Amino acid sequence: MKLGRERFGLELAQGELVRLESAGTFEVACEEGRVWLTEEANGRDMWLTAGQSARLSGRGLALVEAVRHARIRIGAPALLS
Repeated sequence: MKLGRERFGLELAQGELVRLESAGTFEVACEEGRVWLTEEANGRDMWLTAGQSARLSGRGLALVEAVRHARIRIGAPALLS
């Protein structure tokens, strides 16, 4: 999935994986459940639970996987505030 500047939400079933490609910085916010994030340009994995968010560089592929049913928002950092 290519990312633009618009914010959008997704519901993910347990084990569902989303591939994100972007040309700029963006945030993933977890509204419900728990997700795992990893980004090609970054050597660390991140775990988010409800109420947490992470800023990603948008350089290379990022993966988001639901550890259990999850609802997330994705968008430009200023749009999520």
